[in-house]
Amino acid sequence: MARKERITIAGYYHIINRGVEKRNIFMQDEDYDVFMDILENILERFNIELQSYCLMTNHYHILLKTNESNISNAIKQLNLTYTKYFNKKYKRVGHLWQGRFFSTFLYDDLHCFDVSKYIERNPIKANIVSDIKNYKYQSFYQRKTKGKYLKLLNKSITLDMRLDEYETYIKNEFKEDVFDTIYKSPNIIKKDGDIKVLYKRLETFFDNTTKIDENIKNSYNYGYTNAQISKYLNISHTKVSRICSK
Repeated sequence: MARKERITIAGYYHIINRGVEKRNIFMQDEDYDVFMDILENILERFNIELQSYCLMTNHYHILLKTNESNISNAIKQLNLTYTKYFNKKYKRVGHLWQGRFFSTFLYDDLHCFDVSKYIERNPIKANIVSDIKNYKYQSFYQRKTKGKYLKLLNKSITLDMRLDEYETYIKNEFKEDVFDTIYKSPNIIKKDGDIKVLYKRLETFFDNTTKIDENIKNSYNYGYTNAQISKYLNISHTKVSRICSK
């Protein structure tokens, strides 16, 4: 079966990729540096702005802002180039990554700050460090120490916060309701040749449970498909089609 095409547009993306079988993708300090050097080249080549990042031993998180619909090509090139370096250095063959990278398109600036915080806190979540400032393979460390990769963050939205404000922000633990939104993403659909971002979540159309038929029509007219609506409501595709055609 053919793999479903990614529909991408310009905007903020949270990108994650993990080593195959959760194996380490960074073995030495040099590996982290090479990855960042490759990323720097990708940012320039594809006109992409780095917002925040964290490189863990067996996976990475990067938050990017694209100015064109080119996120897939950019990340493919990043992963391919690093794989070639890694395989040559460690005399290995085969896949380095577990599969196609995971991406989340973000809703807005607030969502972007939440995701940046989540990314920066990864070493704490993994019990690698107890204080964020002690993990050097991340964007906060670059700001804190004025590291050599700070230049890659010169267009980061996190610079809207002073360093002390940002440090306080990322050190405070998440509220549970915010954590639930980290991996939520607006639907991006292609309809009649046009691409549309559905920022309004499907569930919000059904807050009023007494007007189901009206809610179905409104969500369909907004851009959600019959399949999405029927799956959410756990009703047949035929029933949704009949209601929408009235």
